[in-house]
Amino acid sequence: MNRFLRKFAKYLFIVCFLVTVSFVIIFKYYQKHPFKYKYERVFLGDSRMEYLYKNANNLGCNSEGLKYTYYKILALNKNKKLKTIYLGLSHHSFSGYFNDYISNEMEVIPRYFVITPKPMQMLNEYHFLNLHFLFKKQFKRAWYSITSKRNFIEGHFSYPFKSQVSIKKSAKRIKQQFFQKNGNLQPFSAEQIQYLNVIKYYCRDNNIHLIIVNTPVYEIYFENIPQNYKQVYQQNTRDCEVIDMSHFLTNKTDFLPDGDHISFTAYKKCTAFLDSIVQHNK
Repeated sequence: MNRFLRKFAKYLFIVCFLVTVSFVIIFKYYQKHPFKYKYERVFLGDSRMEYLYKNANNLGCNSEGLKYTYYKILALNKNKKLKTIYLGLSHHSFSGYFNDYISNEMEVIPRYFVITPKPMQMLNEYHFLNLHFLFKKQFKRAWYSITSKRNFIEGHFSYPFKSQVSIKKSAKRIKQQFFQKNGNLQPFSAEQIQYLNVIKYYCRDNNIHLIIVNTPVYEIYFENIPQNYKQVYQQNTRDCEVIDMSHFLTNKTDFLPDGDHISFTAYKKCTAFLDSIVQHNK
């Protein structure tokens, strides 16, 4: 029995060693991989941007907080080629409900692990039992970055669903984003505001043209956004160039049921509009 256990332990050690070495090699490659891309202009933001613009430079990604957008900007500008950033920013971006996506959402955080300035420091934000999930995700993404020709950096245009806005679901979305369960107004996200300012300063110091894109929402959704959030949006974007698309679409079929994501029928309109903006800013 002891002989069997020794052999098993030896076998287990060899397997763990090979897996660890393989992970380190792929991980190191994965860390360096984003820096070979030489974008001059990019579209960044969460899922509202991800659905908005069909272009290879659209790196919008669902549930992306501004903290990780900033890390993405650092990675993309490693070669100092960035000239213009179109940043999707909606009223809900300033809501405290976003905080969970920044610090607690295990499906979101692993995407950005290798492009954080201090990856090991980021480990401290994880509970020990979640580490296996983190490394599993990293290994998968690292392998994908080697075998795929696409940019590893998370985010690319995604085709929206074919749908139509629902007044009931839009009202539910407003409650989720702007109100707490007890009915009180959701506090503003200090971290989102902080990283918006960090992005502004970084763009200014690196001679990057930052353009805010206020993404389309359905008219009834817009009317129900709390006035405090509209004021905070204006306060935090008044020193920026803003493309206000909040009222760009008016048809029910242009939106998903929640009223703050565009549908499949609308993305071509938005892509044509933004293409004209890009051409004008070249």
